[in-house]
Amino acid sequence: MPSVARTTFLLFAVLTVLAPLRAGDQSDAAWISGIFTGRSPLPESVTKSDAPRRAQAVATTRPGTFVLVGGGESMRPLYTDGTILVCRQLPYAELARGMTALYRNKENRVVAHVLVAKARDGWRVAGLNNRLHDMEPVVAGNLVGVVFAAFTPSPLLAANERRR
Repeated sequence: MPSVARTTFLLFAVLTVLAPLRAGDQSDAAWISGIFTGRSPLPESVTKSDAPRRAQAVATTRPGTFVLVGGGESMRPLYTDGTILVCRQLPYAELARGMTALYRNKENRVVAHVLVAKARDGWRVAGLNNRLHDMEPVVAGNLVGVVFAAFTPSPLLAANERRR
């Protein structure tokens, strides 16, 4: 029977070799609060006056896109309250774990949360600040779109803009 030290070493060696293969594009930077966000775009910090202009410029380059302003705290720190999201319609079959999807919930509100896991009844989604995933799954019938660009108005950049 091998020694505990040898078994521990072998286990460590196997995990060290296999972990990068299993992770794929799931680097540490792509995880927030234990949720994979690697297919959600990082927001670009811009001045308050530039944010809507930049978002609209991106949206006009692609058909099926729209712009909206995010609200709430559930997607912090990825998207703060007031982040301008550029979204696009996407076929349900093309959804992938780590995307931020917009869906219309039973209260008819549009919610933007991260796709966590595919289940039999649809996609499980979660806000980054929520303890549990949303009880309502994302299905083809309530899917609004996915975020593909984001612009966060930066208070620091706004202060610099005022000084000019």
